[in-house]
Amino acid sequence: MSTYTVEQLRNEGPQYAMALLLRALDAGEPFVTYGAIKDELQKQWKVDTIFPTQIGHVAGSLMNQILEIDEGAPLINVLITRGNGIPGEGVSSYLYKRYNKKKYKRWDSLSKDEKIEAVDRERELVFNYPNWHKVHNQLFGKNVQLTASPEPLQDHDYGSGGESDEHKGLKKYVAENPKSIGLGKQYSIGTQELSLLSGDIVDVTFSKGINYKLVEVKSIKSSDDDLQRGIYQCVKYREVKKAEHAPYMVNVESILVTERPLPEELKYRAKVLGVRHKIVRVN
Repeated sequence: MSTYTVEQLRNEGPQYAMALLLRALDAGEPFVTYGAIKDELQKQWKVDTIFPTQIGHVAGSLMNQILEIDEGAPLINVLITRGNGIPGEGVSSYLYKRYNKKKYKRWDSLSKDEKIEAVDRERELVFNYPNWHKVHNQLFGKNVQLTASPEPLQDHDYGSGGESDEHKGLKKYVAENPKSIGLGKQYSIGTQELSLLSGDIVDVTFSKGINYKLVEVKSIKSSDDDLQRGIYQCVKYREVKKAEHAPYMVNVESILVTERPLPEELKYRAKVLGVRHKIVRVN
């Protein structure tokens, strides 16, 4: 096994940290932990152990390089965190320089709520910043390869017959036509088959900043029982997505899309549970 140096962390680590951050942003995940970056670097460099406390060198170097390209870029290093989703003291100097608030100089003495408030504001800016991929390519090029992508989940159960053509068609149409379910022009084409950290897979996901629309589709072939199941899937997806981002708040709405009206009792149940329902006829 190889060894590593702090200088190597600063010079070679940022490209992998940025790739992990981009993957998290693209998947709608809330942050990247020191441990995740440590594990990636250990695999890349074939090192036995990198101390998580030294990942601050990677985060700081990455942020410095980003600010050289765009001095107004959001502080994406706030998304490099401990397991509780809160970054370490390394972010304090960046927050102080950006906002000129003396309290950020004593980050470790701030209350949890004060830290969450500061990071939450910056997270929203990070999620809404449109140029992360451009910045990444300018700094590191397009050929940064992580050691492995997350393994695809295999438990998306479409029933004994597999996913029907009707379901595929409805899902594809909704993903490509956000207006069909009442979404505004701020939402572009949705992502099909996005995995949640619970192992569930959402048919279509639309996101803009900290706003998420999670869509479960039920085609013309769905029975009343399947429509009922869809309502509760929507409830689960909504709560899991919120939990993924804890301790920070995100705006999550679940939408059930069907090709026929819901029976009256299910229509009422969806309303009680806060699940929006839209009818989209494709098949």
